[in-house]
Amino acid sequence: MTSTITSAETPYPVAPDWMRITAYGDKWSVQQGERINFYVNCDGPAEYDAQLVQLINGNTDPAGPGLKEIPADAPFNGTHVGRKQVINSGSYVLVPNRAPLDLESFTIQAYVWPTMPHKVDGYWRPGPQAIVSKSIGDQGYGLFINDDAEVELRINGDVVTSGAPLRDHAWTFIAATYDAATGEVVLYQEPQIQYALDPQLAPTTATITTPPARTDVPLTIGAAADRYDDGPAGVSSVPVGLVMGNHYNGKIDSVRIASRALSRLEIEQLKGGANSGTDERRSVGPTGGLAAALVATWDFGKDIPTRRAHDDGPYKLHGDVINLPTRAMTGYNWSGKVTDWRLAPEQYGAIHFHDDDVDDARWAIDFSFDVPAHLKSAVWAVKLTSSEGDEDYVPFIVRPPLGAPTAKIAVILSTQSYMAYANEHLAANAGAAELLVYRVPMMQEQNMFLAEHREYGGSIYDTHTDGSGICLSSRLRPVLSFRPRYDHFLAQAPWQFPADLHLIDWLTEMGYDFDVITDEDVSYDGLERIEGYNVLLTGTHPEHHDGHYLDNIQMYKERGGRFMYMGGDGFYWIHTFHPAYERGEVTEMRRCESGIRTWRADPGEYHHQSTGDLGGMWRFVGRYLHAIGGTGMSAEGFDIGTYYTRTPESNDPRVSWAFEGIDFDERIGDFGLVSGGAAGLEVDIVDTTLGSPPHTLLTATSAGRHTEGMLLVMEDYGFSQAGIDGTHHPRVRSDIAFHETPNGGACFAFSSIAFCGSLSHNGYANNISKLVGNVLDRFSMDGPLPAPDPSNIISRGRADYDTALNTTRADSQTPTGALS
Repeated sequence: MTSTITSAETPYPVAPDWMRITAYGDKWSVQQGERINFYVNCDGPAEYDAQLVQLINGNTDPAGPGLKEIPADAPFNGTHVGRKQVINSGSYVLVPNRAPLDLESFTIQAYVWPTMPHKVDGYWRPGPQAIVSKSIGDQGYGLFINDDAEVELRINGDVVTSGAPLRDHAWTFIAATYDAATGEVVLYQEPQIQYALDPQLAPTTATITTPPARTDVPLTIGAAADRYDDGPAGVSSVPVGLVMGNHYNGKIDSVRIASRALSRLEIEQLKGGANSGTDERRSVGPTGGLAAALVATWDFGKDIPTRRAHDDGPYKLHGDVINLPTRAMTGYNWSGKVTDWRLAPEQYGAIHFHDDDVDDARWAIDFSFDVPAHLKSAVWAVKLTSSEGDEDYVPFIVRPPLGAPTAKIAVILSTQSYMAYANEHLAANAGAAELLVYRVPMMQEQNMFLAEHREYGGSIYDTHTDGSGICLSSRLRPVLSFRPRYDHFLAQAPWQFPADLHLIDWLTEMGYDFDVITDEDVSYDGLERIEGYNVLLTGTHPEHHDGHYLDNIQMYKERGGRFMYMGGDGFYWIHTFHPAYERGEVTEMRRCESGIRTWRADPGEYHHQSTGDLGGMWRFVGRYLHAIGGTGMSAEGFDIGTYYTRTPESNDPRVSWAFEGIDFDERIGDFGLVSGGAAGLEVDIVDTTLGSPPHTLLTATSAGRHTEGMLLVMEDYGFSQAGIDGTHHPRVRSDIAFHETPNGGACFAFSSIAFCGSLSHNGYANNISKLVGNVLDRFSMDGPLPAPDPSNIISRGRADYDTALNTTRADSQTPTGALS
């Protein structure tokens, strides 16, 4: 059972006895010599202990080596006083309190596109929704949507209502005028599409005798000032000490304010906004009396990649965009002829606000850590515990100084992918989860906590509470999936960060010296971050990356670097880091017309607000994922994994060294902590027509050994059809592949998310461990790799690549549909 705390301080439903300590750090990758800050919420414990630990393995499966962490000295180790900290989620525009906004008479107008005009009891944040407000309590003025989905004007404690509900997901023009001299109010609610059986909505008129009281609160768009608060909620609010409420869900466009009651004609004229032109040769804006009355005219189509709401009005009442709502959204006037907001920003004047948006928890710092210059480059964490059994971890990666690697090997952890999956709600919210995983999904306490605490934000795989897709993710909040011990419902095993610790554990146990860096570091620091390493290893699921990362990896390979692709479903989605935030704090991804999608962006909204880049899959902007490591995503399934067998190509002298100590007929990886086999969850194949280099050697495959729960990716077929599962379709498989790159470099692709879960089997003495060790030993050697025999230097096509060789591959595979 859950209880609901309804006090002013904590207006969220909470579940007792779990996740009473949650925390985060302001960096996920920190360089030796830099500072990292930590923020801790204790919702119950009076104190907690903090301990620096080096994380080696995060999987607690009793069949594996277990949790491995090494305590280390740090100045913050020891007992700390606990305190409650609150996340104030929900986005809005905040315009600082200025004299021009202290109005007696006024006109307020805007276009609205509400996504859930009814917020009924039982919803996590029920109640009215603010469109524009400069009010608190019964003081001030504002336009709201009430519990009956009607537009209402509030002046102090008086309310005038439109009398008709707003249509959801449809543009409606609304306006309210108030004349303080006469007390006359006129309220307009005008749907932009009038259907045959819609009633005609006449303006509502009323009289309010008392002008709006002056308040010291800011003007807000998409929320309203709720209360002054000097407690935990006030500490993390914007502005500090003033907590917002009445959060709106939906788009708002073209907010205008004038200092008197305008006529209906003037309201129509004001829709166009302001223009400084005042003569016949320049397109005049409001002139005469209308120009004299103009207070503000916000244009959200300007400054889209920023956190500023631009005001074209005479007072330049620019606002701050709080909690990262979605921008670059089609406005009321979108024509459908232009789909890139950079080419027609005047048609993208809408911001989509959500009551669960969050860009920064904004908690107070509990302690900081100046990372010593001698601290090993590794995966670290602050372990937080209480005497009552509470526990949380805050992981972070320590990287060496730029241009000063401390080893020949570097592991690149995919923090952009971790952010994409951050605080995923699918386990609790996806109605078809059992069909997806072919079993009853088992959830962790983190899943249940997040289902109760929407203010912690969701992942890019989730939808907002109004059903629109989440396309932006911040790491400035507790990310409860970025933890050791965490098992993901899809795999029923570690996924993303905790799964990558399988590789860290293997490298550590096998005695390799290695640095740990992140994709964020590669993106921001460029080639200099990686060019000093002989070999780079990815994590298990490097799915989400920005273009800078891919560019730098490509340059590294072209210059003789070696690359080991240790996972599956890599390099799939286009990402961009948001330029309005610091290094790597916010990432964006929009799901467009193809790819594996839990939601899809609306038409015209495919381009990122961060940069204007087209979203979707890298494949659909001509950047094939197969070109990075040699293989690309082909299928996914979450029931059971399987094993590989070698192909005749594994005997080619170019690659046979990798299989030394492994018999040709061995089952490679018929074991593992993830899905029970090395080939599982999401898998990749060689395809020379999709970017695999034509000289790629397909050395081992799982073809013919998958179940009906393993399905072909949708981008590989054009219409729904039978036979796309692992018992029928030849592309539903995982391929282990090798190819050389220029200047003595090479790539090895292991092509399965489950692969690294097999490394520790039998005390690390197994054929997966042997294969990876053979490759890593050769790839980490100094100097260029041995050159292939000159007879291998031949011209090769793509579509017709080695037909005879493909036949030998097919002969080496288990017959389609056979499971063994």
